[in-house]
Amino acid sequence: MTASPLCRLEDIPNPGGIDLEIKGEACFAVRRGQSVKVFRNSCPHIGAPLNLIPGQFLDLEKEYIQCSTHGALFEIDSGLCVAGPCRNQSLKAKSCTLINGEVYLADDLERSR
Repeated sequence: MTASPLCRLEDIPNPGGIDLEIKGEACFAVRRGQSVKVFRNSCPHIGAPLNLIPGQFLDLEKEYIQCSTHGALFEIDSGLCVAGPCRNQSLKAKSCTLINGEVYLADDLERSR
């Protein structure tokens, strides 16, 4: 079995995010420069999707991931909530890696070896 990429780096706005579906689960990829993180699209506060508008995951300054329901702010690199009702909780990360401009789930790469 060969791993399939989730998306290409160029598909993700810089900085910004895109919606993904991974094995039936709503997720998203967020990018800043050459760094990409993938998270489950679910706020730890109430489980609601973080975005109301497809692809809109960052605050106006594009410094944090922002929950559109309650305005909670999450660090892009770690998913840690730094402001809002779920402070000190984290988004559920999906381990990913960037290879030749394509984003892969790390687990899929391990299984394909």
